[in-house]
Amino acid sequence: MTPFEGFASSDFDAFEERKWASHAFNRERLEAKLKLGSLGKALEAGLGQELAGLEMGVTDERPSVFNQQRVSHLCLYFQRDAGDRAALDAILDRSRSIAQNVLDPAPHHRHVSVGMRLHREGLTAGLWLHRDAWVDWKNAVERCKKYGETERLGSLLQGLPAGVCVGQGEDLPPDAPAAQGAAVEALVAGLGEAQPFTVIGQVLPRAEPALAGPGLVDRLLGLLRPLLPVLRFIAWSGQNDHHQVKAVIQVHKDKVEKQFREIRPGDGVRIARGLAAGRLGVVESLGHKGTVKVRMGPVLLSLRLEDLAPT
Repeated sequence: MTPFEGFASSDFDAFEERKWASHAFNRERLEAKLKLGSLGKALEAGLGQELAGLEMGVTDERPSVFNQQRVSHLCLYFQRDAGDRAALDAILDRSRSIAQNVLDPAPHHRHVSVGMRLHREGLTAGLWLHRDAWVDWKNAVERCKKYGETERLGSLLQGLPAGVCVGQGEDLPPDAPAAQGAAVEALVAGLGEAQPFTVIGQVLPRAEPALAGPGLVDRLLGLLRPLLPVLRFIAWSGQNDHHQVKAVIQVHKDKVEKQFREIRPGDGVRIARGLAAGRLGVVESLGHKGTVKVRMGPVLLSLRLEDLAPT
């Protein structure tokens, strides 16, 4: 991959509102995405083991049903890796309708992340916590009920660089207060009411000289490095389980294993999630680790057992 050399004005102009829904500007957005990916790789190299357990993702530059046919920005994010996401996705999916899961499948909406958003006005970098990432924000709420934990989170916020703010919305609002002076109790209490993100970060306007050169990498390392302990504080894990999610996961796993033992080739099933949600099929064979081959006419799909329901 080409080393990151900075963004040009055209990279921000690719997100003019008139271009959001048009495929004619896919190439412009792709060029910006490639630069964003190069920036992400440089950050991965700089952060090294500090990103342990996290993996990088970048959103799609093409309008589609999965982004409501519009691309107003691109996101690069570091979130829990695929194995850890798989353990949570089944219980996260149950809290949303089939339509919500199809229309908004973005993984960074369901898991806390650090990263950045490239848009018409510049670059917003920081920690992003969507209201649909309820396993993470509820974990933070429960953790802060324990002795000394609210103060610990406040200490982490106090240690963030000058210029880092806290706000809610699609992006950081212009009047977002400084993170160092944030009222931690109010911040935590409002995590589930975000519209839709709680953001702890900084906006770099497109006129910011740092955006135009490779020096942006060091600038962002200085921002993201102290945010990673905040992410670790918030993010649910088997070692940071303050909401008893581990027990829920085990119950779900036992239920799936029981269903797997009972289902047989030839059984009729209804697909409950994904692009084929609502369609009927017939079980053709059982695979490993809870996967099932389902035939719908001439089409053979490999699906997770938890995505199926008996007819």
